[in-house]
Amino acid sequence: MAPRDDKAGRVVFVGNIPYGGTEELIVDTLSRVGQVLNFRLVYDKDTGQPKGFGFAEFADADAAASAVRNLNDYEVMGRKLRVDWSNNNGAGDAAPASYVPQPANGQAETQAAQAPPILPPLPPGAELPPNLTCPDAISRTLATLPPTQLLDILQQMKGLVMQDPGKATELLRQAPQLSYAIFQSLLLLHLVDTNILTQIIDPSAAPA
Repeated sequence: MAPRDDKAGRVVFVGNIPYGGTEELIVDTLSRVGQVLNFRLVYDKDTGQPKGFGFAEFADADAAASAVRNLNDYEVMGRKLRVDWSNNNGAGDAAPASYVPQPANGQAETQAAQAPPILPPLPPGAELPPNLTCPDAISRTLATLPPTQLLDILQQMKGLVMQDPGKATELLRQAPQLSYAIFQSLLLLHLVDTNILTQIIDPSAAPA
């Protein structure tokens, strides 16, 4: 009698992983339905580049079944994940025969990555009182907010960065004041040391 594979029913195939999507991003997405014990991103042996798919092992079969039901076609960084049962419990480096990746690799995806994401119109800025700089106005506004609201703002920004890095980058490019506000929030909540910020901030990049 052959030994039973203890991974049976707990391993799922994850395909259509976006170019630039990290293992941490995929694990974070899969963790929405249950505990992920292990995730393995498959790489091309010749080029060393990711093939766009991998295998995830969940803590139990119910979580794996929930991933197949709820995360198949779940959009991450503009691509819909393919989440299905693994035929071989994640052994080997081959995708299921039925797997057809989205035609977004290669040149088409490169062009899409180069084009900035389309953002809705940003709200107009407020007029500053005389003799008040933009950084000072931001600091005064943030000082009036309770810590819980500041923390909520930071969590929302972190969520956007994890879900859609391109859109987050474009948002910060169009609204540099937001970058300054995020840094100020980190300081107000004592989540980062001032010396660390001075090492990464360009003094000439303060918002006008």
